[in-house]
This record gives sequence, structure tokens and C-alpha cells, in this order.
Amino acid sequence: MFTRKTWAVLAAALIGSTALSGVASADTATMWVRASGTNAAAHLVDLWNATHPDKIELTTIPDNQMVTKLATGVQAREVPDLVSFDLIYMPDFMKAGFLVDLTADLKADPNYASVAQAYKDIATYEGKIYGAGFTPDVSILVWNKDLFKKAGLDPEKPPRTIGEIHEDAKKVRALGGDVYGFYFSGACPGCNIFTSSPMMVAAGSKILPANGNDDALTGEGVKDVLEAFKAMWNEGLIPKNAQADNGANFTSEFMTGKIGVQGTGGFLLSELKKNAPNLDFGVTFLPGAKEGQASSFVGGDVVAIPAGSKHLDLAKKFIAWELTDEAQLEGLAKNNILPSRPALADNKYFAADPRVVTTAKALGIGYVPWVYHFADMVNSDSSPWINMFQRAIFDGDVDGAIAEARQKMKEIAGE
Repeated sequence: MFTRKTWAVLAAALIGSTALSGVASADTATMWVRASGTNAAAHLVDLWNATHPDKIELTTIPDNQMVTKLATGVQAREVPDLVSFDLIYMPDFMKAGFLVDLTADLKADPNYASVAQAYKDIATYEGKIYGAGFTPDVSILVWNKDLFKKAGLDPEKPPRTIGEIHEDAKKVRALGGDVYGFYFSGACPGCNIFTSSPMMVAAGSKILPANGNDDALTGEGVKDVLEAFKAMWNEGLIPKNAQADNGANFTSEFMTGKIGVQGTGGFLLSELKKNAPNLDFGVTFLPGAKEGQASSFVGGDVVAIPAGSKHLDLAKKFIAWELTDEAQLEGLAKNNILPSRPALADNKYFAADPRVVTTAKALGIGYVPWVYHFADMVNSDSSPWINMFQRAIFDGDVDGAIAEARQKMKEIAGE
């Protein structure tokens, strides 16, 4: 993992470096993309290259190497002209001075105005904008319509509250055997921030602290969700194997057709269509405690320009282009990838499947936590976030779990 000490060393090394200006024109600009985003990025780059005289050369970087490679590259002034990476690292990169300020360009771009607010929030630091949404993903709730029908539930009516998830799960589990009402990956930090935190946020909670003086895990939504999960676990509505699932079964369990309801990501839709074509499922927003409350976790990649880009003008032109209708629809939607502009959710490529339209619209109601040290607070196997989940749900100590996690998150945020 790229430690906080290394961040500090590299950021300090960067201070005092001279500003580098881009060359006005170039034949080829280079771009790095993390491996998990290569497919989506390639569609956009291929479309650009087919329609523009200047080209973009794409290089795939392993996910677990991107942060270190970009940071050390900026220090050595050996960087690509563009970079696409996990949006959650934007605060760290912006604070360290690793990215070019795009404020004037993006504020003048009418397409930027309709980019999902979560992307605007995560790419803004001290009033300046350093990137834009590129290849999105978002969390959603799915339900098995066949199981709902068998359980006497309306297969066209998804759960609209956390409480309804619990009640529907009871009825589905009553079908017996190896059919269960609900599923979540109990040992997967990333899975749970992606699918469970939006329910907390929808119910009015704030999750992570931006600094040591900021509040963490505020509001009743955190407790509401943990209590509901604890109850479903105690009542046997969740398979026992969920407790040790580190994410390996995050998508496969619902594909079996034996899970009633689950929080997941938009990526599951194409997997279900391919691997479980006969499974009749629905898609809705992740709900809060009351009907009408809903949210999502906006994920995926942002695109930015590293400090030291040698083809600055061309890089800026590409970012402006990737926000256009042409790129969003012909590069993304045509290839079953969500646009980063939710207003484009209703398009000819998604029209045949309302579930995809709903998923695309989830971007418009979503959030992403603006924090430093996200990996330490959430993604590590011993993070306060996952420890809270396990202590609350499997050990049954909801209040103690929240209190402990709140304290440890604030300590991390203050470092």
C-alpha cells in the first residue's frame, strides 16, 4: 500500500518544481488507465482516434500499481499526458499537487454542468477542479422477481425502505431450502462501502470524516442499517457463508437465483444477462429508512492531467470531448457503459432495458466520500469500517461497534 509517509515525501519533493506548460499541438498523447477500467476507456480512446487527426496512446497499469506509479512519475517528471484512475484517490492526488488545474476549462464547458454531482465533488479541492468523470459505475439494489412471486410478493414492487428489505427477505426465506432473503459480503470492506453506506446516507447519515475535526458516522442511518443487517443475520435470512465472504461471491450468489434481494453494482447487469439469461430480476435505487429516501455510491474512474504533461492542450481537448454527447453516447452508452452525465440516461441504446436506465439515473442521486486515507479508513482488511460491520452484525454489538469505528476513523483522518 502507498503509505501516508510516502505521500508526504513525494508531495514535499514536488513543492518548488517549476510549472510546466503544454505544447500547443501534438501527434500523439499518452494515457494511463488502471486495468479494471481498460475496456471502457478503450471504447472512448478508439472513438477519439477514429475521428481525430491527433491520437491517444493507451497504456494499462495494474490496479494495485497505479497510485505508486503516478506519484513517483510526477516526482521524476515521467508522466503520461492523461490518466484515468479510481476516483477515490482524487483528494490525495489533488492535495499532493500531482494534477493540473482544469477549473477555467471545465467551468466554461456547458457539458460539464450536467456531469454527476459526485464527480464534481470528488474532483474539487480548495475551490479548484482537477478532473472529470470518465468511466462510471454505481451501486444499485437488485431483486429476484421469480422468488418474489413465489413468496406472494408483488414481483414488480421492489423494497422502498430498509425495513421493507427486511420484511421481503423474511417472506423469500420462508420458501425454505437453500433460498435466502438477502445477501451481502460480510468480510469485504469495499463491497459494503459501495452497497451499504448509500442506505445510511439516504437515511441522513454522514459516513467518513474529511479531517480529524470532522464528524464520522453521524445520524441514525448508520444504526438503522446495521440493526437491520444484524436482525436478518440472526433470523437466518442471510446464508452463513456471507460472514467470511471477502468479495469472492459478491456477484455469484445472486446469479444462482436463490437470493431475494442484494445491493450490488451496475456491472452486475451485463454479467447476469450473459451468465444467467433466464433470471428475471429488477433494479432500483438503494433505499433509506423512509420511503422516498434513496442514494448510491458513485464509483468508477475520473480522468485528469498529471503535472508535467507534455501535451497539455491535446489532453484538455480530449477531456472536453469525452464529456460531449458523441463520446458519452457513441463511446459509452453504445457499449453498455454508463454515461457520466445522468441527463443522458434516457437514450436509444438503453431504451430496450429500463433496468439500465435506472442504473444510469442512480449516478444522479449518488455520493462519494471526499476523504484522505480512504484505504486506511475503509478498504484495508482491518479497517474501522469493516470491523464495525462485523462487530455489529455478527457479534451483535451495534452501539459499541459504531463508537469504536467513529473514534478510529477520526484518528486516521487527523494524521
